[in-house]
Amino acid sequence: MTLTLAILGSAGLFSLIQFFFTRHDKKHDALVEVRQSIESLKKDIKRLDEKGDRREAENRRVRILRFEDELQEERRHSKESFNQVLDDISAYNDYSNAHPDFPNERTVATIAHIRAVYQERLEKHDFL
Repeated sequence: MTLTLAILGSAGLFSLIQFFFTRHDKKHDALVEVRQSIESLKKDIKRLDEKGDRREAENRRVRILRFEDELQEERRHSKESFNQVLDDISAYNDYSNAHPDFPNERTVATIAHIRAVYQERLEKHDFL
């Protein structure tokens, strides 16, 4: 009987130990899965941020080019409108400098002309 109790006790202890190891392994596996999911989400967020930054740079380029079109049509602008487009130019150039693969040659002459017109208006004090 003592031998039977000893065997049953050992089997019970073994089962208990096995239960804790299995439980630990399942928790560990779950944590690994959570970490992998978080890393995947981080990558997705980074890609979305990069796309958003590029889209914003493209929108700034459109505003710069549109402003130049208006200057070519001899439309006058307020000093505030010039300040806004100059802010767009600065942010656009910052993005372009940080991303050499981003096509920037489209606005070089345009930006030079906008700055020249701004300087001329500033000297003549004849903003809208």
